[in-house]
Amino acid sequence: MRAIFITVIVILCFLASYFIPLKDAVSQDIKSCLKCHSVKTLSKKLEDGQSLSLYVDGAKYEKSVHGALDCSSCHPDITLKNHPRPKKIANKMVYTKEFSKHCLNCHPQNTLMKPEVHGIVVKKGEIVCAQCHGSHYMGSIKEWKNKASFNEYCLSCHKFNITKTLPSNEKISLKVNEDEIKKSVHGKFHCIVCHSDFSKAKHPIYNFKNKAEYRAKMTDICTKCHTDKELQKNPAHYALTKTASCIECHGFHGVKPAKVAKALPENQYCLSCHSRAISMKMKNGETLSVQVKESDIINSVHKKLKCTDCHKEFSTTQHPIRSFESIKDYRAKAKDICNNCHQDAVKKYDKSIHAEAFKKGVPEAPDCIKCHDYHKTTLITKDKIASNELCVKCHGKEGQAFKSSIHHNALIQGKKDAPNCSSCHNSHDVLATNIANLNNSCLKCHKDTKSVHNKWLWNPPVRLTTFVDVHFNSASCAACHTNADKSLSVVLFDRANKKPLTESEVAKLLGIDVKEIKGKIDSNGDGKVQEKELWQFMSMIKTKVKANLSGRIDVSNPNDAHKIEVKTKAVKDCAACHSSGVAFTGKLEINREGAKPVKFELERSAFNS
Repeated sequence: MRAIFITVIVILCFLASYFIPLKDAVSQDIKSCLKCHSVKTLSKKLEDGQSLSLYVDGAKYEKSVHGALDCSSCHPDITLKNHPRPKKIANKMVYTKEFSKHCLNCHPQNTLMKPEVHGIVVKKGEIVCAQCHGSHYMGSIKEWKNKASFNEYCLSCHKFNITKTLPSNEKISLKVNEDEIKKSVHGKFHCIVCHSDFSKAKHPIYNFKNKAEYRAKMTDICTKCHTDKELQKNPAHYALTKTASCIECHGFHGVKPAKVAKALPENQYCLSCHSRAISMKMKNGETLSVQVKESDIINSVHKKLKCTDCHKEFSTTQHPIRSFESIKDYRAKAKDICNNCHQDAVKKYDKSIHAEAFKKGVPEAPDCIKCHDYHKTTLITKDKIASNELCVKCHGKEGQAFKSSIHHNALIQGKKDAPNCSSCHNSHDVLATNIANLNNSCLKCHKDTKSVHNKWLWNPPVRLTTFVDVHFNSASCAACHTNADKSLSVVLFDRANKKPLTESEVAKLLGIDVKEIKGKIDSNGDGKVQEKELWQFMSMIKTKVKANLSGRIDVSNPNDAHKIEVKTKAVKDCAACHSSGVAFTGKLEINREGAKPVKFELERSAFNS
């Protein structure tokens, strides 16, 4: 088959030589080649499926700088005796690289390296001779330089995929898309308007250490036209110019007019800047990222909202510059945004132990942003397990303890009424456990608890639920429903107002600083409150207000309250509490506003007195 194919080609070429006239000026060697290669339809199918044209225009070749050369000068491996012959070519690039090597026969590499920039291109090998100079119709470089426009001259190299590797090992692309420039706001500019230190005769070489230095240098080009005074007209944009380079937002050559951005849908307009890694600096030096990921918004519960639904003071025409003392200050004011729609949740949060901790500057204290994030807000109430995981981020020990409970088992089994953290502690109005009265949380689900307990917890012969109430008010559910050490917590109580006295109220009554209360209670400073010390302290308080001590049995380690066991293991023995041998520990508690109480260890003689 191969022999037949070659024979057909030879016959076609022979016949073509009689029908296609050739100029006499062309050498005999070229005439012989053009007998076939002057046929416009002559081509070769490459291995990648593309077609390579083998047509050569003799007249155009004659006018080229190589017009006096025979074909064999550049194709030394082809002679009339061994051609045509089958030759496998993978693709056009392989073919171009292979035949560009023949250029070195007349143009030695050391000559090509003399123009510095040309030498770098040759050395890197990203572009081969024929890609820039063509193959058969090369003109005079000098003449071409004179005739070519600046853009045409620059793009003769920069239209190719050339790169520069910086000392930081970062790579920057030097390829320029001509169509992108034409469609840009700079579409009518010549390259040298921006790159004024370049010309057809001069091509400086920049040696940037890294991309950051490169971007800064390119920004210097922009400021030739876009002066500092002009940029200050838009304060928000001006602030950005101090933290980011022009090209990070606007790109290199495809710079769009500002009106194009303003015509975008609102969210897209905002994201044209905020999708980038930009940040704002606080007065105390802290830096906060103001980057917004579009995917976060799309996957959030707020996906149908516009940016200005939350950020009401902003628009496509107005972008106020805000300043904050610190990230904490920013987060505190961010709550006002949430309050636009979630007034009830914010009101509850403001009374919570979390809000109190936040006000005191506790770094890990939660607020709206800490729990719900900035823009990827999810509907956490939908998945109870997910809600628990949110709390466990800060309360890891409590989360681990909860895993050993009957409640956790019910939760992972998907039972409808299975409790999670917020079932007991609430979601926004989370209170200190000494204030929250968690027994009431239990009764939300265990509605028949009083009658169930009344079957065994009663004082014969009277079977009233009031007897159950006495126990519920004097002991936590966890005290009986966990296998944990117990303690007697004694709380300082204001009888007149029917509420616990707070630390600040005690200090005010005694006319002392809050820090001095400890010395008034533990007067000998041994870390324990004896019977005498307790009653000395109570005597001082009772002269100021009607006060007493209200006792309550609870687990010694508050974390053990999460380890609720199955009801068959619950304590049903009166002697477990009402016995002289019970090894309870004792604690005196004084409440603090919205926070955990101050606790003092009581000697047994004190809480038995």
